[in-house]
Amino acid sequence: MRRLAALLLLVLSACAAPRARQKMSFAELYAEPGSPPAGVEAGVSRDEAGRGQFLAKKAEPLMDAPASMEFRAALAEFATLARAARTQVKQGSAMPRAQVDNWRQMNATLDAFLRQSARKTSSLDVVRARVTLEAELEQDARTYGDIPSDLADAVLARMELLAVRMAELRHLQLKPSKKPIQFAWPVDPVVITSVFGVRVHPITGEEKDHQGLDLAAKRGQLVSAAARGVVVRAGWNGGHGNQVVIQHDGDVTTRYSHLSRVLVTPGEVVEQGDVVGAAGKTGLATGVHLHFEIWHGGEPSDPLDEMGPTDSGEEPAFVQHEQHDTGMRKGRRPMLGRRPR
Repeated sequence: MRRLAALLLLVLSACAAPRARQKMSFAELYAEPGSPPAGVEAGVSRDEAGRGQFLAKKAEPLMDAPASMEFRAALAEFATLARAARTQVKQGSAMPRAQVDNWRQMNATLDAFLRQSARKTSSLDVVRARVTLEAELEQDARTYGDIPSDLADAVLARMELLAVRMAELRHLQLKPSKKPIQFAWPVDPVVITSVFGVRVHPITGEEKDHQGLDLAAKRGQLVSAAARGVVVRAGWNGGHGNQVVIQHDGDVTTRYSHLSRVLVTPGEVVEQGDVVGAAGKTGLATGVHLHFEIWHGGEPSDPLDEMGPTDSGEEPAFVQHEQHDTGMRKGRRPMLGRRPR
């Protein structure tokens, strides 16, 4: 069993986590339920909004899908049943079976809702779902003592998926830039220890594609966003360890892997240079470094073809690990274009 108060804290902590630059929380991205879904003013005060904080600027109009009356009815029924269940128990009692089943049914409804493509999803429905779940979770936390652990994990997973869906909608809202993205290096100094292309994996010993660059880093060194975008993944991803994935203009994403800590959450809008994590060696990694990737339309691209010079204006340095020689060179391609293996 998991304490409901602790679960509520986990759900709400993303909006309260400090960062060097101001974050866009879920509430900041879109207006409250009942607000027009498109062309609304986002710069309302806390008192005017009644809940949450909003950016003091106008939101761009969304090409929003129509709200689903069926989904709205399901949310209303869930809230009605939740309130009824709370009236039947004493404060501090275990969550009754009826309310556990109510949450499970709501999770199933959310799964069906999230199977729709983002383009067919109403941002108003996403906001309604998030606000309803947070409100009922808060009331349940005040009433009940515990929640089954598997249910707690399931609720947290749906909350994160709703944040990811809002990030997708936010990305669809942004007007694509006509200019190519100017990426900045995510760590400084820039020392490349393994390049893009086929190589022998240092752990598995298999020859396979290396879909990005390995950049030297110290344990805990801060890793920054290479360009403005929306966080669509922030957490564990198998051999990549702790990973952050950022969606940029067009169908471009950057990936930051093997992090010791993830310092952003799905749905956040980050600017170029914002800290997204700390370097580490989680996942399949022989030592502390940052594995950095750029993807276009689902295909990996060599970051060296797109990155500019370092912050100091110099070309990146290369550390070559050959069988009988280890050295450092500078330039776009080491050894007159031959990439070290």
